[in-house]
Amino acid sequence: MNCPRAATLSSTISLFAASAVAQVQPSGFVEYDNLTYIGSRKEERVNGRNQGILQLDLRHQAAPAAEVFGSLEVRTDQADRARDRVFLDEAYINLYIGAFDVRLGKQIYAWGRADVFNPTDNLSSWDYSDILDIEDEKIGVLSARVEYYLGNWTVEGVLVPSFAPSVLPDTNSRWFPDLPDSLPNAGYAGQGDAYLNASHTYGEAVLPDDGIGSTQYAVRVSGSVRGWDFSLSWFDGYNDLPAVHRAILIDSTLTDAEVFIRQEYHRRQVIGADFATSFGRIGVRGEAAYYLTEDWNGVDPAVDDPYLQYAIGLDYTLKNVFADKDISLLLEWIQEVHVPDRGTTYTITDLTHVFRKSLFGKADFDVGEFAKLTFEGVWNTYAGDWWVRPGLDWSVADGVQLRVALDLLGGPNDSFFGSYRDNRRTQVRLKHSF
Repeated sequence: MNCPRAATLSSTISLFAASAVAQVQPSGFVEYDNLTYIGSRKEERVNGRNQGILQLDLRHQAAPAAEVFGSLEVRTDQADRARDRVFLDEAYINLYIGAFDVRLGKQIYAWGRADVFNPTDNLSSWDYSDILDIEDEKIGVLSARVEYYLGNWTVEGVLVPSFAPSVLPDTNSRWFPDLPDSLPNAGYAGQGDAYLNASHTYGEAVLPDDGIGSTQYAVRVSGSVRGWDFSLSWFDGYNDLPAVHRAILIDSTLTDAEVFIRQEYHRRQVIGADFATSFGRIGVRGEAAYYLTEDWNGVDPAVDDPYLQYAIGLDYTLKNVFADKDISLLLEWIQEVHVPDRGTTYTITDLTHVFRKSLFGKADFDVGEFAKLTFEGVWNTYAGDWWVRPGLDWSVADGVQLRVALDLLGGPNDSFFGSYRDNRRTQVRLKHSF
């Protein structure tokens, strides 16, 4: 016997489910990415990339004042199966309550107005498994964010209850630093060996303890006055990159040394500011951050002393340079200043301090309606090392983008990019966005 009430309920649920599915807004991309290294081959390292990526974003307006968003990445790499993953990039709900916007869940933050390097951007960690390919490699963090709007002003507060470190290169990566096989013999006095044979042992990384003591906080106040956009910010949390603590054990023969390496994450506070404006066709933007570290007195050589980082950039478009085509130019200066200055030195592969006195440049030259030549690069003036990437971007069809690029690195052996000079490579990337 049929039950009209049950049939009506079933029809109602079906209509509701169909309506909910219809309101979901999917987007994303499918990408093929190939990297071929042209420097010397390292048999013990991964020497290329041959990967496919599916990125699926789903957005749903659950109610007039509530929106749900999720972003899922599926990646497989035939050259390096360790890169295979199914990863939830972001998953959060937005609630709109009067002048307040509340976002809860896993989310990615992008603070700062400089184009290349953002010293005020400390909430999200990064995937540094490929040091030259981090443009879309931010890692979302579980957090709560509240924004309050008052005219041209916005007050933003963020609470991150747990710490997520950045991803570092694996030991089989070409971006894992080569460790020295010898060390100077501190006790050498003209007898015996001037150098000790060195081996290295990595201990387990020391992460912040779980609990309320590891909670991270951030506040930002931003506004716009007479064509100037600016913000002031404060962050109390952890450096997403570890300090490297070393202990050296020398054997009784005074010929061999074992180096014990322990990576530890330290807390810091960051006071930041940024601005952006324009003068005619010239855009100007910059930001600065002062890092208050755990080693204020400079007693631990493994932990950063307090320091200031800033970046200032200019952008300009040259109109009708050749055959009615434009050239877009960008220059940015990045510098690190130690206050107080104790003559601090860093290892050449310290990712926190790559840009200490650095000039970054970028240029895009339209060569057709659907193609442009690109160039970007950086020169570390303090060490004389450099990286440049000439390339071609071509819109093959609607939503289909082809990118071909060449990465070149150079400089002294004891510099950051110079130590990776053998990692010269070509890249071909085909991406379909939907």
